[in-house]
Amino acid sequence: MKRHRKLMFAFLAILALAAASCAKLQARDNLNKGVRAFRDAHYENAVTYFKQAVELDPDLTTAEIYLATAYSQQFIPGGRGEDNEKNAQLAIQTFNDVLKRDPNNVNAIAGLASIYQNTNQFQKAHDYYMKYAQLDSANAVPFYAIGSVDWIIVYDKNNPPPEEEQNKLIDEGLANLDKALALNPDYDDAMTYKNLLYREKARLAENEEDKKKLTAQADEWFNKSLETRKKNAEKKKGVVVGSDAGK
Repeated sequence: MKRHRKLMFAFLAILALAAASCAKLQARDNLNKGVRAFRDAHYENAVTYFKQAVELDPDLTTAEIYLATAYSQQFIPGGRGEDNEKNAQLAIQTFNDVLKRDPNNVNAIAGLASIYQNTNQFQKAHDYYMKYAQLDSANAVPFYAIGSVDWIIVYDKNNPPPEEEQNKLIDEGLANLDKALALNPDYDDAMTYKNLLYREKARLAENEEDKKKLTAQADEWFNKSLETRKKNAEKKKGVVVGSDAGK
C-alpha cells in the first residue's frame, strides 16, 4: 500500500512538471505572437497575447514588460477619454508589478520614466530617469532625458519652481547633457536642450554681462545642433541609399 502511494505521488509530480512545462511553452508561443502583433502596431491584439503569456507563466518578465509597453503605446499624450487614461494607468501598474519582483529592471524603470513624462508627471519622470541613468550609465538616452525634463520643469510658466531650485535644475540638466554628449558626440537633441537651458540660465542671470555671455553660449549650441542635425540626416540618407543599392 505504501509503495502504491509513493508511485502515485511520483506520478502526480511528473504530471505537475509536465503541465508546468506545457504552460511555459504555451506562454512562449503567446509571447512570440504578441511580439509579432506589437511590431505590426496591432497593440490591442498584442495586449491579449501578452496577458495570456503572463497568466501561463507569471515569471516570464519579458512578456510583462511587453504588456506594459503595449499599454503605453496606446496612450495618446494630451488625449481625452477613459480608455486613454486607463491605458496609462495599466502601463504604470504593470511596470510597477515588474519592479516589485525585480527592483533594478532597467526596461521597467525606463518605461515608467517615459509614461510619467507623457502624462505630465515630470517630477516622477525625473526621478525614474535618474535611476535609469544610474543603472545604464553607458547609454546616452537617460542623461539626455534628465536634461530635457529639467528644462520642462524650469520652463513651466504656470507653476514655476523657486529661482534657487530653477538654477539647480539648470545646472543638473547641463551636466547630464554633457554626459549624454560624451557618450554620443552627435546627439543633436542634447545640443538643442543645452541651448534651451543656457537661455533659461541667461534669464536668471544677475547682471547684463553674464546674461550676454550665457545667451552667446545658447546661440553657439543652437547653431551646433542645426549643423549636427543636418550632418546626421545626410549620414542617415547615405545609409538608406547604400542599402537600396545593395538590393
